[in-house]
Amino acid sequence: MNQIGFDKKFTLLAQEAHLTKNTILSGFDLLLKANFFQDKDGYFYSSFFHISIGMERLLKLAVVTHYMLTNNYSTPTIKQLKNQFGHDVKTLYGECVKLMPTYHSKRIKQPTLEPEDEALIDFFTEYATNSRYFNLNEVCEAKLSLSPLDKWLEIARTVYERHTPHQVRQKCAMDLLYSMDRTGQLNGFTIHLDESGHPMMVFDCLHRQYVIEKSAPLIIWRLVEALRPIHLLLEAMAHKASEYENSQAIATMVIPHYEDFFYFLLADKTTIKRRKRWLEIFNS
Repeated sequence: MNQIGFDKKFTLLAQEAHLTKNTILSGFDLLLKANFFQDKDGYFYSSFFHISIGMERLLKLAVVTHYMLTNNYSTPTIKQLKNQFGHDVKTLYGECVKLMPTYHSKRIKQPTLEPEDEALIDFFTEYATNSRYFNLNEVCEAKLSLSPLDKWLEIARTVYERHTPHQVRQKCAMDLLYSMDRTGQLNGFTIHLDESGHPMMVFDCLHRQYVIEKSAPLIIWRLVEALRPIHLLLEAMAHKASEYENSQAIATMVIPHYEDFFYFLLADKTTIKRRKRWLEIFNS
């Protein structure tokens, strides 16, 4: 809805920011619920869908706002956006990194992506551009390529192992075996197959669930770390827009204060690992 004292473009950009914020936060919540062998596989796909869309929209907000700031508030065409970026999260991220020195370079630190961060960006780029319909596509024309869930399991294991000390991982695995002994749960074969097609043991299934559960907050932390520079970039763009509107005596505000939307990307590792709900907290 339009408001007195605000340009129509302000309303549209603000609504896009609301949508982007809620999409990312919903993706985080869904990721924390997702797991294997519990009828919760669907949460993975919903999370991938939300996070990939949220990342794309966040990055496009920066690209569109930069275009407006450098073209007297004229906007790019839909065709320009589609032809240059499409749904390519990785290309969009790279474009935003190039823009950072233009806006308060002393305040915005150039992001240094860890290998797992690059793997996450690659994953969501692939999901956004090619893998959203993997299951149906594979049914219709089998190519025997890794599914999004297989690829996600690789990322989850990598993040868990890199950011969890060896002694902690070893103790947790032993505790899981002791728990099975106490409850009388036999470590026999299950109906589930691993990525190589071999039957999984009960311990294999339980340990996979454990790794997914423990890796989810760590992955959210890595995503926040990767997206924080974009939040700071948008904040700097909003300040630049205020200066421009004042200098040009533009009566109605055009560019929103983006920092009001994406401040959850300032969360630190300890807080992220502890948080169980995102949308409810940051949308209240």
